[in-house]
Amino acid sequence: MKLEGVTVVPGYGAPVITDATVTIDDQGVLTQIGAGPPGELYLVPAAVDLHLDNLVERRRPRATVALEPATVLAVLDAECAAAGIGTVCVAVRCEDSPRKGIAIADAPVLAQTIERLAPVLACDWRLHARVELTDDGALTALRAVLAKSTRVAMISMIETTLARSRFATLAELREFYSADWGVSEAEVEDVFRVSPERDRLVAQRRTEVADLARAHGITLASHDDRTPEHIRAGHAAGATVAEFPLTLTAAEQARDLGMTVVLGAPNAVRGRSTSSANLLVADAVRAGVCDVLCSDYLPSSLHLATQVLDANGAAELAHAVDLISTRPAAILGVSQPGIAVGAPLTAALYRRCGTTLVGEALWRQGRQTFARMPVPSPVASTELLPR
Repeated sequence: MKLEGVTVVPGYGAPVITDATVTIDDQGVLTQIGAGPPGELYLVPAAVDLHLDNLVERRRPRATVALEPATVLAVLDAECAAAGIGTVCVAVRCEDSPRKGIAIADAPVLAQTIERLAPVLACDWRLHARVELTDDGALTALRAVLAKSTRVAMISMIETTLARSRFATLAELREFYSADWGVSEAEVEDVFRVSPERDRLVAQRRTEVADLARAHGITLASHDDRTPEHIRAGHAAGATVAEFPLTLTAAEQARDLGMTVVLGAPNAVRGRSTSSANLLVADAVRAGVCDVLCSDYLPSSLHLATQVLDANGAAELAHAVDLISTRPAAILGVSQPGIAVGAPLTAALYRRCGTTLVGEALWRQGRQTFARMPVPSPVASTELLPR
């Protein structure tokens, strides 16, 4: 396969190669990078997504409809492959919250489904166990997930209460969820209110979750930390990753403790968070306190975020691509994505069409697991979508 008009981002901070012609053999090995004409194709390391949490919405498209996990995963796999993601850590929710559409009994079912389907899927699917520390059944659910699957790659500890939500004010929390769920603001408070008895168990559960992660050799993360004190509590329990720190001071504390800071790519693409007071990805990248970007809920946001960060001057493209590929791969210890002559590709090929990225192909360790067409045609982006 010979591709012309390609921008190659090798990974690991190596310089970007523009206006290239690349040759890939039948084994998925990159055999040559040469000079070529300008074009709209990009060959980049495949993304490694530490956190994708959109199965609840996909499985329950209507209030009275609950789709089988396998049905949803088969289609979501194709979407993630088209989005250029080589490894996906999909969230399995260890909590029971009917008003949020979350059933704790779904957790081991999803774990078993991933275990069964993984060998035939385009992406390398792993599990990210999200453990709600205020839920009485969370630890039992986590143990069931660990018993059903060998693919648990991360465990995150979440403490969702009125005092510790991702919103800076109670008014914001009420307004967002009443609109999202179609309920009254009083009902929103009922969902987030935790009794003093359950609240006292949070510290004990944090220790037990950390012990399970340590025993299984699984990366442990804290989640939605607003203050340095929140970060220190997670770190003291054994967390090496800080997911979605909500403020710059929390992210700086995580960095100072040697934790990996993970933020959401949709934040970078949209230029804002769900709460107006929360940390922006562009600001975190400029401040040197963002190590990894995850898709959060939108697979297509990962590679698009790299283009946005490059365009707004927050990070050069080579650095931005590492945030979604080589860095998260190192955390998980999975096959390192990267592009080098003579090596099998773990890479994504996409076409930039104005401000839209169209996935063309995905390779994992030389095996092409997704292709939109046998060989991308040399159609200019201006013929598809105006800039």
